[in-house]
Amino acid sequence: MQLWFPKTKIVMIVACTLMFPVQAVASNSVATRLKPGQTFQQLKLSEAGAADMSSEGENFKPWGGDIELGVVLSSGNTESTAVRANAELKHEMKDFRNKYLIQTLLQRNSQFDQDTNSKVKYTTGQRLNLVGQSNYKFHRSEFSIFGRGAYLNDRFGAFREQASVAVGSAMRIYEQGESFWDVETGPGFAHQETADGEQSTGLIWYAATNLDYQLNENNSFRQSLEWSVSLDGKNSSWQSRSTFTSQVNGRLSTRLGFIVKYDSNPGEFRSKTDTETSVTLVYSF
Repeated sequence: MQLWFPKTKIVMIVACTLMFPVQAVASNSVATRLKPGQTFQQLKLSEAGAADMSSEGENFKPWGGDIELGVVLSSGNTESTAVRANAELKHEMKDFRNKYLIQTLLQRNSQFDQDTNSKVKYTTGQRLNLVGQSNYKFHRSEFSIFGRGAYLNDRFGAFREQASVAVGSAMRIYEQGESFWDVETGPGFAHQETADGEQSTGLIWYAATNLDYQLNENNSFRQSLEWSVSLDGKNSSWQSRSTFTSQVNGRLSTRLGFIVKYDSNPGEFRSKTDTETSVTLVYSF
């Protein structure tokens, strides 16, 4: 069978094509590419003419974050020292968004011992938490894929060690100025050891949501929720971290934080829920 195509239609298609120079198409594709540090939301605003984002790439600083320090001292019949040091770093690039979290806690007490007629020092808290994550951002999209690794060592917690890796997809569902909201989920692999020495390893499903909201020029709120569901019926956990940060002067701020951590199977005679309240001094950069 011979296909028939009117010659007039061919002439119209060729004429329409010639109306748009190849040079203009090429320059438009270059203009709509993401600049280093520019987000897809900013690109859409720039294309719509709502804002001029041409200087974002030039003024953008790839590294940012904050370091917080809190110290609690008490004296008298019972002396105690608690030091909390945290660091949260972010590295924003054209194709990747990386973040790193370091949390430490050290607490030591001393109490008078009548038998030895002296003060005895002992450690009551020692914790180290490390998290690293990298997101690959798809071109002209709010979607990304991520890889995440986490390690917790808690000498006096229900779990002596908890380690996990996870991969999956993420989406930035809201972004305006310094405020944003991310959601992410995917499968993973976890290993943990309880305070009683029992070890378990298995598959998990990981999900998280992170909200950073700039209330005004000097105050911000941050809320993060993380779920780690065991796929083989072992321990599942979730953690909520809420912080309110208020700027004091320049780069210095004060931060009020509240953390809730739940484990479904922490072991016999162990509490399933741990909470932590803190007030710290923060240096942002």
